[in-house]
Amino acid sequence: MTDTVQAGASVPAAGHRPTPGGKFTGAEVRRNYLLAVARHTGTPLTTGLALQIYAVSPWRTAARSTARRDLRDLARRAYLVPHDTEAGRVYRLGSDPNPVHPVRRVRQSLLEVIRGEGGEWTVGRLKRAWHQATGTHVLRMSCRRFLADLHRDGHLDRHGDGTPRRFYTYRETGGDA
Repeated sequence: MTDTVQAGASVPAAGHRPTPGGKFTGAEVRRNYLLAVARHTGTPLTTGLALQIYAVSPWRTAARSTARRDLRDLARRAYLVPHDTEAGRVYRLGSDPNPVHPVRRVRQSLLEVIRGEGGEWTVGRLKRAWHQATGTHVLRMSCRRFLADLHRDGHLDRHGDGTPRRFYTYRETGGDA
């Protein structure tokens, strides 16, 4: 399906990078298509309008939940700005045509949170802070790896080896950020 979408291929990549094979995933192409139509028309988007756009595209069977998810994702990435009105939620184009993805610079921002809050940092606590910083879901495995990397780089001390509860604390004389 993605090979036949010419409109999505000509759209500036809305902050997304192609897979190693040089292709975008289906969701990325669909969102790029929606963003291109929004930029071309300049009208605010609603879920209903997104469904109408999808109805005349290769994604004519897209569900309402898919349109909502696409609009939320584009808003999270700052391509669209949500506005609540009496009629419902409306998404307008953001002022920056090529914003930075929210996950960039996550290491530095999370290290500042760990430094500022102090205390014991577990995978669950880091997962909540990471979600709060980026607005995206993060896997526990990624949190474990992130804490281990910070420990390896000298930013954190590891406690509880050999026990069921492992946690990390900020090392006052840590490595360079």
